[in-house]
Amino acid sequence: MMPSRGYLLCCIERTGSNLLCNALAGTGVAGWPIEYFNPVTQDKPKMLGILGESNMVDGLPKILMAGTTPNGVFGAKIHFGHFRRLGMNIVGKKGFSPDGLLKAQTPALLPKPVALELLRSRLSDLAPQLAAYELMRSLVPDLRIIWLRRRNMLARAISHYRARKSGLWHQPASNSGLPGQEQPLEFDLGQIHNLHCVGQFEEEMWQRFFQERNISPYCLVYEEFIANYESTVRGVLEFLDVAGEKTFIPPPRSLKQSDGISQEWENRYHKLSAEAGL
Repeated sequence: MMPSRGYLLCCIERTGSNLLCNALAGTGVAGWPIEYFNPVTQDKPKMLGILGESNMVDGLPKILMAGTTPNGVFGAKIHFGHFRRLGMNIVGKKGFSPDGLLKAQTPALLPKPVALELLRSRLSDLAPQLAAYELMRSLVPDLRIIWLRRRNMLARAISHYRARKSGLWHQPASNSGLPGQEQPLEFDLGQIHNLHCVGQFEEEMWQRFFQERNISPYCLVYEEFIANYESTVRGVLEFLDVAGEKTFIPPPRSLKQSDGISQEWENRYHKLSAEAGL
């Protein structure tokens, strides 16, 4: 069915979005919020089953139907990069990703202020995101916005780097007590630094986008969410006007992945980045 209302969960990588989306989907009343607009997943079986021969723009009505629960609520998770890519497909533009731009500009690492200024100067055009939002609003009545953030952006960057290198993006709760599957990884100052800069830039761009469209999103913070799992999920359901006293909140389906290595790497990053003038 096509939605009678819906929401976008706006975020960047490694902010607890998978944990929240699994919880919302598990209620059965808050849509099926997954990464429908992730370009990496477009050729995966799930998205091929939804889109068939259509691309994500022409197939948007199919995505809306797939993401809508029987009560008419549509939900989708959308990272900033995916939102930008969707908009660029709509307006017919191509360009670098923030991560790709930093890697392409120079073999040396840029100090954070310089890196951020480079990203702002080249990728601050919000026209693609505005086009994507207006198209979504035209198809989804009463489209609401949730913004999920993370206070410790360095920890986020480290988590992003480790997930990329290991391929282990989520640790199922069913593995509790079992050894982790992540292989030993080498600390990489350059990659972690670039991801740290990109994360800060993308958070700035989300904020600019909300200001541009006069959107007051329902704001969540990762650190508060993991400390208050059920109450956070119930707060989202209330924001979406789908809360009920008997609404079942499923237990977490994934485990927190940060560990002693993450903290050690934070300390190492602070030391090495200061020595390198980053």
